[in-house]
Amino acid sequence: MKTEPLALRRFGAILAIALLPGCLETKTGSNGTGSVPADGKSLVAGTVVSVEPFSVGLASLEPSTAVIRRDETTNAGVSSLRLGMNLEAAGTVTGPYGTVPVVLREGGAQSAVRGPVISVDAAAQRFTVATFTFVVDANTLYDGVAGFPGLASGAYVEVSGLPLADLRTILATRITQTAAPADGRISVSARIDSLSATGLSLAGILVPGISSGSFSPPPPIGGRARVNGNYNAAAVAITNEFVFLLPDFAPAASTTVELEGIALNVASNGSFVLRTPAHDYDIAAGAPGPTPISSGARVRVVATASSATSLMPTSVTAVGQIVYRVSGTVSDYTSLAALRVRGEPVDLTTAVIRGGNASDIANGRRLAIVGTAGPGALRVSEATLLP
Repeated sequence: MKTEPLALRRFGAILAIALLPGCLETKTGSNGTGSVPADGKSLVAGTVVSVEPFSVGLASLEPSTAVIRRDETTNAGVSSLRLGMNLEAAGTVTGPYGTVPVVLREGGAQSAVRGPVISVDAAAQRFTVATFTFVVDANTLYDGVAGFPGLASGAYVEVSGLPLADLRTILATRITQTAAPADGRISVSARIDSLSATGLSLAGILVPGISSGSFSPPPPIGGRARVNGNYNAAAVAITNEFVFLLPDFAPAASTTVELEGIALNVASNGSFVLRTPAHDYDIAAGAPGPTPISSGARVRVVATASSATSLMPTSVTAVGQIVYRVSGTVSDYTSLAALRVRGEPVDLTTAVIRGGNASDIANGRRLAIVGTAGPGALRVSEATLLP
């Protein structure tokens, strides 16, 4: 369940609907319990690296019939997915993994936070929003801001990423700068730290208006929730809140999974803990990769689930430079250095153009592009004009 009924009584239905499209449903999973029933098929979780076609790594994804949640919006649709977002979804695979698409049934893309930047540490390449510290690397995507040097205190950003050894320190995979809402609300997604009669806590932030009595049954500690409200930095608290319990996509035994996260506690036999935004998974020894995995490395694991949090890997791969792919319609065209493809900011100045000439690229044309992260836009190496 979610606590929208409390929020509606407090602020009125009209305000709730205006602020949070889709906030009136009362289920958090496809069976209404907060857990999506795993059917022994497939679970994927990781950074979106390809859009139309969709992928988080090895397997292509077919999401056209899936219910996709984005932050507070229950069924935002696949059109809301962007490169660098963190997608977690359950589906079906009908052949050897990686050779046929995973047909998604239900999933979600949750940003870690939407809110104002508190501080920027240029030397350490990190910045803070609320209680989170974000670090960036060469794969971090930027939208609406000219790379890390363009970030400034007070800028309102939406950040997706992967939590490191400290759950509140996150490797940013996508940073989007947007206009701040007039009411100053922020939105946070994290694992629940505690829940008692005096309040809920997540990411070290207290939500005093919500207690264990707000839920029936109460969510587990460590389960994920999203809180939208007004942040008091001095009190480290959110008030005027909406609270959403997020679905738990837990794999059943024999489910094939593809997960991206951070390797922790790597043992001499190759076993380790894989940290994702939703869970910490125990990865058994037995799948040597081309290079040894070290603690703190960003990795992609393909495995078979022994239980909800124990996995027997078939491959473990360290994530190096990511090659991003996207196909879609050109918009906001100013020059080859400033345009968007399916909403993604791209720079085509050094791209090899196929299927036509650079002069053919204009608003309304369709492109398929391949590129890497750059300061404020994808640096495209190849662009193909589509019919």
